[in-house]
Amino acid sequence: MSMAYRSDRRLRGVTGGALIIGAVTLAGLPEARAQATVQLYGIVDDAVTYVTNQGGAHAWAQTSGVGQSDRWGMRGVEPLGNGLKAIFRLENGFTLNDGRFSQGGLEFGRQAFVGLASDRFGSLTFGRQYDFMSTNLTQFAAGTVTPSVFGFHLGDLDRLGAERLDNSVRYVTPEWGGLQLGALYSFGGQPGNFVANSAVAFGATYERGPLRAGAAYVGMHNYTAAFGIGTSVVGVPLVGTRAQGLLPQFQVFDKLSVSGVGAGYQWGPAFLHGVFTLVGFRQNGVSASLRTAEGGVRYSVTYALSLAGSYAYSKLGQAHWNQFVTGIDYVLSKRTDIYWNAVVLRSSQGVRAQLFTLPASSSNSQTVVSIGLRHLF
Repeated sequence: MSMAYRSDRRLRGVTGGALIIGAVTLAGLPEARAQATVQLYGIVDDAVTYVTNQGGAHAWAQTSGVGQSDRWGMRGVEPLGNGLKAIFRLENGFTLNDGRFSQGGLEFGRQAFVGLASDRFGSLTFGRQYDFMSTNLTQFAAGTVTPSVFGFHLGDLDRLGAERLDNSVRYVTPEWGGLQLGALYSFGGQPGNFVANSAVAFGATYERGPLRAGAAYVGMHNYTAAFGIGTSVVGVPLVGTRAQGLLPQFQVFDKLSVSGVGAGYQWGPAFLHGVFTLVGFRQNGVSASLRTAEGGVRYSVTYALSLAGSYAYSKLGQAHWNQFVTGIDYVLSKRTDIYWNAVVLRSSQGVRAQLFTLPASSSNSQTVVSIGLRHLF
């Protein structure tokens, strides 16, 4: 895909500026092996945040990974001949302010996979990987465009905030005239039950000139919800009160199905973006749907300075939410920028406002303001 708008290049092109730390050159071995490389890359991001209502009181905090999650990783490529390559990626997430692993303490919780790639046949990879909601639609969401992790939707139930699937096999076709398709299957690994804990996903992307578009679906059995949204769903309470908005106890749904479409258009200095997602819950034979529609724009005032704003509307039964995101980003260099952003959430009466990753408000309103520094390497 072309990197049509400048900030998106920075967000998606971390590895493009990576430092090559190894190049294998062994005399007497095939030429393809002599071209093998391993690269080191990462992001270091930290911010000061202010929350207007967190359990009934305002709060100040130093929060890592607001603009983009902190990480370091390694990726490798070894040409095997005839356009075929062996590839791998190991990517660790961490919290800068205390040095801990993210993703539940996993060493390579962000990504961990190995596979084969070919310009002619596409890529086939195995391991812990993103589903297509993340790879195909995240670029059109305010949480990425602004950027602010708080700008993703309720509890990240629509998975735009980059969620992964374990034990997965992922295939992506080569590009045909701007169109690319993909499929994924995640093995549940439960003896005697092939379906339990399993997942299936499909995706498509299209690019032509200034237009980019994507679509995705993922269906997961025995899905565990980790973050609150301020209300209950099919009788399951999703009101987080502990640190970082985690539920009092993780809640498991019989099945969660997520689908979405999104698009972006580069119109001169303005990048117009929109996304629609549908989350389906099923528990004990009862179903419910959460719908979210979002639209926004990012405008490059100069090469260094850009402004962003978006609005999202979510509805679940009689409950609804209005979310506003605005931000300013100033690039100091190709690898370093400073940012300011604000996210405002207003929910309907009787529903506690709860932005993604934050503890719930005591009312139906919650606002978070952040100022931070991000460095890519």
